[in-house]
Amino acid sequence: MSRWPYFVAIALLLTGCSSALDGKAFREGSAPGASSGDAQYPRYDPPADGSGFSDQARDQPLALPVKQGACDWLDSIKPDLQPLGLVSAKEEFSGCQFVFPGNKGAQVHAYGAYSWITQDAAVMEPVEIAGIKGRTYAFDAAPVTFCSVNMDVRAYASIAVDAYDVGSDEAGNRDEHCALAKKVAEVVVKKFVPLAGGTPAASTVQEPAADALKAADVCEVVKFTHANYAGINSGRAGAQKGESPLGPTCTHEVAYAKAVGMYTTGTGGLEAVPPKPGADVRTGKFGTLEARFEQTEETCAVSVRLTNGQVVQVDFIGKKKEAMTRTCVSAQLIMSASMLGLITGDA
Repeated sequence: MSRWPYFVAIALLLTGCSSALDGKAFREGSAPGASSGDAQYPRYDPPADGSGFSDQARDQPLALPVKQGACDWLDSIKPDLQPLGLVSAKEEFSGCQFVFPGNKGAQVHAYGAYSWITQDAAVMEPVEIAGIKGRTYAFDAAPVTFCSVNMDVRAYASIAVDAYDVGSDEAGNRDEHCALAKKVAEVVVKKFVPLAGGTPAASTVQEPAADALKAADVCEVVKFTHANYAGINSGRAGAQKGESPLGPTCTHEVAYAKAVGMYTTGTGGLEAVPPKPGADVRTGKFGTLEARFEQTEETCAVSVRLTNGQVVQVDFIGKKKEAMTRTCVSAQLIMSASMLGLITGDA
């Protein structure tokens, strides 16, 4: 039986900001929008219950393939799961499924960004596994026993593990399912997440193809669905196409905030994209790609250089007070979704 708690009707908002300097993660609190003490911008503090976005840098490679149902790494991890009593493993469209004694199942997913959950949850707790921060959560109250662990691996896509009874949503014990989800997550991150000493699965594609933007519709590169994750729910009809001196633009705007997506038609890299006047400018990595982060009091732009020298940029402009401390993390979330779309071909 295939399980996955889809966030179809969940409002996902993010706060904070993170980036990297010279390819290295900022120390905690030093990233734009997540600053400490004497910093120019207010620090973002993740909620204590684990529901919020982390203020860590998103400067790590993807650990697993991000296409749904991409499970060609299953055989390589079977020996690592044997101590947990692994019975079987198979590919499902909704995730890569493992079955353990006692009719317990677990699915692993790696195609969604780590973001703030605002839906009411029966379980919401912070967790740290193999040095990686994350959360344990369950949306449905008893008698449902489903339990999930979501790990912020500081990449475009997080890693999630769902544990459940294979036969029924109401069978088994939630505490046991949460424990299994954590154990499977520990095996996965140690094997595939560089931050935990692992190596990404061999089939993992880290970057968009060199011709990913060839004749691309900019509003399909930076989609309205990407903007939704940052609290901009303007819908498909609200996407406004435009032109800049560097290339086509797509604007998504509501009373809360505005996001402007752009890609360059030229291949001059970040040097050909002038930074915002007066912005706090930092360079580093976004995933494995060269990137630049520009923050002002009300805005944050993230620009990412593709391998052919073209640049994709997301500029998040806060319009309401509550959006101002979320500018950089919101821009990064939208950019993460855009990068995932370009990698999977969904852009």
